[in-house]
Amino acid sequence: AVVSTQSTGDVAVICFQQGNFNSAMGVLAGLNQSSITRLHKLRDRVDKSKVDHLQALEDRMGLCGNFKEYRLDLRRAVMEHKHTCVIPIFSILVKDVHTISEVKKTKVENTDLINFEKCWELARQFEEFRQYQAGVCDLQSDGNIQADILTADVLTEDGMFFASYNIEEPVTENDKKRYKTFLEKRPPTRMESHFWA
Repeated sequence: AVVSTQSTGDVAVICFQQGNFNSAMGVLAGLNQSSITRLHKLRDRVDKSKVDHLQALEDRMGLCGNFKEYRLDLRRAVMEHKHTCVIPIFSILVKDVHTISEVKKTKVENTDLINFEKCWELARQFEEFRQYQAGVCDLQSDGNIQADILTADVLTEDGMFFASYNIEEPVTENDKKRYKTFLEKRPPTRMESHFWA
């Protein structure tokens, strides 16, 4: 489980370095699920330098200042990787479009005139998105890795907790209650009870 956790953290850092911000954020989100963060003994066994790298990455991708650090890194990556692919965090692109759409009025106040400032901002967002799509990714795909990803077991949130409890027994009262509730709902499947065993 330690090697798995460290390798997953390495994937996030490499994705970030390659300009694949969306995957880096996805990996960070997975590592920050409560079924993972409750594993204190496991975290204590992870190489400190790996934990520091992940913490630095989380700081770069954090929502402070409307994702200010991420936006700076994204601009820098676009400049450095002019003709290769840079993959932004899709949910932030959607959030930006939604914010413009909801905050800016479609018509100029007290008139029937179209608010072209809103139209221009939306067009700029879509043009930026189009430019990301136009990037050419020169990375080779690895059939073995792709097959592993496509055939890997996918656990539900409950399944993640069962697997988590298989690695470390519940310690806190909240964890013990959750575990008892899970067991009362249904016993873990074979996959859940043996995952990472």
